[in-house]
Amino acid sequence: MGRYYYGDIQGKFMFAVQPSDAGERFGAYECPNEPSSIDYAVCRESSYDDIKKELESILKSGAVQRVKHMWQELEKKGSMVYSDKDREKYGVSSEDMREYADWCMGTEMIDFFDENPDKDQLYFEAEL
Repeated sequence: MGRYYYGDIQGKFMFAVQPSDAGERFGAYECPNEPSSIDYAVCRESSYDDIKKELESILKSGAVQRVKHMWQELEKKGSMVYSDKDREKYGVSSEDMREYADWCMGTEMIDFFDENPDKDQLYFEAEL
């Protein structure tokens, strides 16, 4: 179970961590749609540099490194499910989890623009 986003980028919102409007952090703006989802668009010209800066800011916070370290340690134990005890053990806060989830989405946006130099916008739909 969970909420997904799909379109030019696609993925799953991190459960109980990442809200449906996470793309707005990277310049996505809401497009009118049905009440069960939100359509978003991100313009390359107005957002690309800001996305790069936001991703750099997230990396500088150390959140991505802390979460990745936790995932690596859990994977060594044969698990990719984490608990509050695991987060505490590895020094990962709820905010770190949110930052990591947003970093994943922002990275998808940059990758889309880098892999599609002819596209001026990317579009995705976020489930509510």
